[in-house]
Amino acid sequence: MYDGPVIDAFFHPGWAATTPDTFGDRDSWLSDPMRSRVMRTFQQGGDEPKTAEASLADTIGEMDRAGVELAVFQASLYYSTDRQGLENRVEEHVDAIKQYPDRFRHAGTILPPRQGPGTYWDVMENPRILEEHKEKYGIEGIHILPSPWGTPPNDKWFWPLFAKCVELDLWVFSYVGMPGPLWPTYPNYPLHLDDVCIAFPELKIAAHHIGDPWVSMMTHLAAKHPNLYICTSAWSPKRYPKELLEFMGGKWHGQAGADKVIFGTDYPLLNLEKSVADARALDLPDEVLEKFLYGNMKRLLEG
Repeated sequence: MYDGPVIDAFFHPGWAATTPDTFGDRDSWLSDPMRSRVMRTFQQGGDEPKTAEASLADTIGEMDRAGVELAVFQASLYYSTDRQGLENRVEEHVDAIKQYPDRFRHAGTILPPRQGPGTYWDVMENPRILEEHKEKYGIEGIHILPSPWGTPPNDKWFWPLFAKCVELDLWVFSYVGMPGPLWPTYPNYPLHLDDVCIAFPELKIAAHHIGDPWVSMMTHLAAKHPNLYICTSAWSPKRYPKELLEFMGGKWHGQAGADKVIFGTDYPLLNLEKSVADARALDLPDEVLEKFLYGNMKRLLEG
């Protein structure tokens, strides 16, 4: 069993926040009829939430017990907001990184389409923001959310953004697969990423949440495109689909699947210590687990 260090590639601050300006405000999740379904799924609501509220120091303690050397914050904005709302999300990460600079790295996000799909007002606004945020906040990637934004990643609205990511050497984490909240599914269809990878072959993309129920398609796409990866965020290792495990253990189109899958929990939605322990216990060779739990994301972070 692999017992070396772990990088959690999909991480958020814990449920200690008290305002809607931060990710971990449980009340805002429970009051949203679209997102509350996820809170029930992960047992985060009600009288006995699965994951208790945690201070940043508590989170570091959990990371230490699980052997998580580094966690990568992924900023999330589900609905249209103003510029200050975006700044709040990224500054939440920066505040944590300042306290524990050796334990966290982070990706920013962007202002969602102002009027839903088909709106092309000032498509250069977000590329300018990315340039500023890399300089000001040290972001290393961005997180996009096609489903709640109603806009698939191959929509031309994203293309100036992807060009800027290539220019700035920022990787992209894109939500794929059936959304847990009551958001539209079509924008999360993994095949949309085929267009993006062909148009931007240098762009490093990680498709998070595995892509279920299109896992087989997602593994074929990751094998096809050298810079496309799969991240296991929000999936318990005991529930990983067999198509994903077969891909990790073998080669498709001459591409070793072990090199293309990245571990992530979506903490605090999943219990960190249990998820890491279950991942270490997967029936895969240690060299595969080392790449999955550590090496692949380390390579992305190192550029």
